[in-house]
Amino acid sequence: MLYKEIYTLRKLEVQDLPAVKDLFWKVFQKKVSIEYLKNKYNTSYLGVEYICSIAFYKEKPVAFYGAIPQKFTSKKESFYVAHACDSFTLKEYQGQGLHYNLALIAYEIMKSHAIKFVYAFHSENTYYSTKKLDWKEYVNLHRYHLFIKTVPLAKVLNKIGYNSFYSLFYSKKISTEGLSQLNISDTALFHQKFDTEFITYKNKMTNHFFIKIDNCIFWIKIEAIMHVGIFKAPSASTLFKALKKIKRKAFILGINEILFQVHPDTLMSEQLNTHITAKASWLVGYLLFDTTVLIDNFRFNYSNLDTY
Repeated sequence: MLYKEIYTLRKLEVQDLPAVKDLFWKVFQKKVSIEYLKNKYNTSYLGVEYICSIAFYKEKPVAFYGAIPQKFTSKKESFYVAHACDSFTLKEYQGQGLHYNLALIAYEIMKSHAIKFVYAFHSENTYYSTKKLDWKEYVNLHRYHLFIKTVPLAKVLNKIGYNSFYSLFYSKKISTEGLSQLNISDTALFHQKFDTEFITYKNKMTNHFFIKIDNCIFWIKIEAIMHVGIFKAPSASTLFKALKKIKRKAFILGINEILFQVHPDTLMSEQLNTHITAKASWLVGYLLFDTTVLIDNFRFNYSNLDTY
């Protein structure tokens, strides 16, 4: 039961970021910087920011509900949606209704910005915690792995925080033509708006790169492995010719895996299925604020993930 006289629950403000940093460490033993949190939750490039909530026991931060706004677009219209990505409570304060009530506060903030729905890529914990909030289930993403037999140098570089090394081999810039190619907005289906502002926002948190080979374009992130956020290829055969070249370079750079995570009902999935066996990945859960929205018209992929 939540005792309002001892807990303070409210919208996250920029001055609360040190409290969020403290919670990341106490709950996960994960070190995050204030700069990282500012870059993540300051989504002013969209005109919407800080759609999160935080709880204090007296003056002590004890729980947080984090989400970021995203713009999804189709051929005809655009919507704001929210990606719920961080939700945690100190162990000794669990079972008090903090997560539930923080979620309700965040949802009201989202609605005030005309956000159509909130969604998440579920872990086991988030799946059960959202049941009380009447979330629904949509679809499991598909993941595809390409393995490369090489010395896993990328894992070493990631461990010592030297992922910027790949800037010597891959470009962070993209042409107007390439951007247009990746920004899938010419159908009735909704995809996240892919533009220079979005790329700039993402690059403030981690290094992303573009690869263009044989009329195929890939947006990647390299940490311990190569993660492909989104790609566009004219055909499956052209895609795998390009991937052979990418694998050869990955071999030299010590990258031993390439990972894709895509919606099963997309051209990306169709093309990957011709050569790689799909495995089930995250379940997409959601809660509609606007019941006229059809969730079946939305397509999610790896690049939508907050930490991508």
